[in-house]
Amino acid sequence: MNHTPEQQWSALSALYEEADALPAHALPAWLARLESARHPLLPQLRRMLEARAHLETDDFLGTLPRLSARAESSPGSDWSPGRRVGPYRLVRPLGEGGMAEVWLADRDDGVFKRQVAIKLPYPRPGRESFAARFDRERNILATLRHPHIAGLFDAGVTAEGQAWLALEYVEGQSISAFCDERRLPLRERVQLFRQVLLAVQHAHANLVIHRDLKPANILVTPQGEVRLLDFGIAKLLEAEGDAIAETELTRQAGRSMTPRYASPEQLTGLPLTTACDVYSLGVVFYELMCGERPYELRVDSPAQLEHAILEVEPRAPSRRPLSPASAEARGTTVKALHKALSPELDAIALRCLAKKPFGRYSSVDALLADVDRWLGGEAVLARAPGFWYRTRKLAARHKLGFGLGVTAIASLVAVASVAVALGMQAREESARAGAARDFMLSLFKRADQEKSRGADITARELLQSGRSDLLKRLAGQPRLQAELLMGIGTIQRDMGEYVDADSTFEDAVRLYSELNMPRQEVLARASHANVVLRLGQAQRAGVLLREAEDVADRPMADAELNARLKEVGGWIAHIEGDGARARDLFRQSKAYALKAFGPGHDRTLSAMRGMVYAERLLRNFDGALALQDELERAVARAGDKNPQEPAVLADTRAELLDAAGRFVDALSHIAATLPACVSEFGPNNESCRKLVLRKARVMLKLGMTQLSPQDDAFVEQLTQDAASPAMQIEATILLLRMESARGPSPRQQALFERLSDFGKPSAKLQINPPLRALAALVLAESQLRMGETAAARLRIDEVLRRLAAGETSLPAKAMLAYGKTLMGVSLLQGGDPDGGLRWLGQGQDEMSGVYGAQHPLTTLYSVNRAVALGALGRFQEANDVLSAAEPVLRRAMGASAPAYARVVRLRERLDHAQRSHDVGPLGSDFFS
Repeated sequence: MNHTPEQQWSALSALYEEADALPAHALPAWLARLESARHPLLPQLRRMLEARAHLETDDFLGTLPRLSARAESSPGSDWSPGRRVGPYRLVRPLGEGGMAEVWLADRDDGVFKRQVAIKLPYPRPGRESFAARFDRERNILATLRHPHIAGLFDAGVTAEGQAWLALEYVEGQSISAFCDERRLPLRERVQLFRQVLLAVQHAHANLVIHRDLKPANILVTPQGEVRLLDFGIAKLLEAEGDAIAETELTRQAGRSMTPRYASPEQLTGLPLTTACDVYSLGVVFYELMCGERPYELRVDSPAQLEHAILEVEPRAPSRRPLSPASAEARGTTVKALHKALSPELDAIALRCLAKKPFGRYSSVDALLADVDRWLGGEAVLARAPGFWYRTRKLAARHKLGFGLGVTAIASLVAVASVAVALGMQAREESARAGAARDFMLSLFKRADQEKSRGADITARELLQSGRSDLLKRLAGQPRLQAELLMGIGTIQRDMGEYVDADSTFEDAVRLYSELNMPRQEVLARASHANVVLRLGQAQRAGVLLREAEDVADRPMADAELNARLKEVGGWIAHIEGDGARARDLFRQSKAYALKAFGPGHDRTLSAMRGMVYAERLLRNFDGALALQDELERAVARAGDKNPQEPAVLADTRAELLDAAGRFVDALSHIAATLPACVSEFGPNNESCRKLVLRKARVMLKLGMTQLSPQDDAFVEQLTQDAASPAMQIEATILLLRMESARGPSPRQQALFERLSDFGKPSAKLQINPPLRALAALVLAESQLRMGETAAARLRIDEVLRRLAAGETSLPAKAMLAYGKTLMGVSLLQGGDPDGGLRWLGQGQDEMSGVYGAQHPLTTLYSVNRAVALGALGRFQEANDVLSAAEPVLRRAMGASAPAYARVVRLRERLDHAQRSHDVGPLGSDFFS
């Protein structure tokens, strides 16, 4: 045991951090284990936890004293280097704004070292409203946790009544200065702007409007990481995201904003929505692209600026006179810059800068999607103002002339329309059928031309070119365009080409909305939400589903629409880990589908499949398998069934057997069904691909680390398939885990680097937070197996912190179990079996919360505790753990499984160690 005060404090700090990371329900059991081990630091730890509980009960960050009138009327600031503010010592001033001054400060209370930016509101007369804003900034920042938002570390009030915030210190430049100094080309500027969008997206998701977005509040570190600053005038939306009116605080202090980046509604004092941030982002984007702000002022005065923002339509960036200096700062010439800006970047900027909120992007999510399309080389959905827009503007300026002309034209149209109305519908249907036929023939003709040149054109390429062609060639027939896009999107979805399908369905939604066809628009939006969910973007899918439910004039009693909406809602609830809600929505979907289609229809079967997965999520594995039997019987009875249904059912049953812990049965089932799936539908069928990945996952649980050459080549191919991001990353994860388990190799290093690249902010493929956390933990496991214990521990610690502050779904809890187990292994490998045992116990507890105490996966995790107990010389306890684990694992894995054989060998080694008192290097052996 450590003896010096420094060593005791270090050990106590480690214990406290471990306790602080535990969920409330797990803390008593953890303390009981310390008590049974008679840990000497337990009394001091309990006192620290009592103090923490007192702070939590007293709402430390939420109830800091407000600045008093006495404090605000005190003389001017006399802060100077060396002064103490809480546990921090001021170093030097960083700057000052309208409500506060900011200092660089060092934490020097001996707990740990950290540099922060201390924000101190001005203690001056007449600044009473700033104190209230300061309180609001503290409350808002306490809710925001995002890698691109400068976070709140600490807050307090000095003995003199001076409030302060300790914020993340960002050593960087404004985004515009960063880009210009490095002469970044447009693409790299857009990639940086994308990081800004991610930060604002997070704020809006937490019902926060920034209201002061400008380059000075967007810093970029030397490593190219964006940090969004200054939420001092941010506002909170209502829970449903409604607009917010100005408060008494704002009325007293004036409208808080930077006018050159403010939206029209901010200038006029209208209620604010997230659209005001979209406008400000548009100004920043415009400036980043061409080096000019949107406003061309004759006189640089507040009145001229307000007139420009409220009345003058900005020119597209490419149509502005651009200076050689602006072009040089973007690494190009003036002529090349004009060409690069038009038309897509023009369209994005002008869409953000619409005068009316409804004319802008509907959300930052929509703006982000268009930015991603541009980065991916796809057509953006925004369009520069066209003929009808300019015509409306012209009519508004010349009302009399347009009025007389329109009256005359209307009279002629009224007479002519009576004569042709009866023939229009038949001709329209005939024209649509002919155009559809010509379009399909053109696709086959293109494939034949490519083949005659000796090139093979894939189905994916054919669909991509078809989508591009119909948007151009059928521009005058939007209804036919929408119908064909729905067909192409459905095929792309069924092929697993989710990225392509995302754009296709989005175009279909836009067309149906413009055509005012609410029923078709709802179905298109539901299909769009479904494919976005398959991309792993549950939050965005939820937004799209709500938009589908909110379509004006949609038929509320339409059973088909309701079946589809409830089904997509059920899948979103399933992804979010809400099994009870998912089950209820799938049951409703089935009832509507039976009413609309009958028992054997795809929609009815899909709702039944959802019910199976909901029961699996609720850990009712027997019930899920019973529903699966019912589903398979329904499919067998269906006369006109989807030919791919057997492959889908095979994957579903494999998933259920795997989830139930029946690993041997799952592997046998996959072995029996996968060859038929590949033979019937080809290896690129989505269900066949899922079966191959499921096979690899089950093999890992069984301790089998070598795929067949055919399966290995197929999974390797999936690691390169950016059209299915979730599968691409999962395939990379599985191959890396298998390679790592076999030992260091060049391929392991290559896979490690490939997986590392997915998590970088600059990566072309952006993955959602849960998948990013899983990828990071797999990288840490690989490092542990290579003996890089310290690097692995840093990576694990970062992931655990993010998980503790994030979602609480079952997938997130499963990752928490995985992470805590890896932390325990890292401590074992680092020579700290006591610490390792504690973390391994937490990992087992978390896994028990996901699958249940008797599930084979929970049991497998318990084996790691036996390793730690053996390392501590507690052989009897270790053998007790293995005695309980062996029969469970034997039933789940079979006696020949390598993982089970390792458990048997571990028990033999522990028996030998107990007799000889020589445990050997058990800490290097772990089970995950």
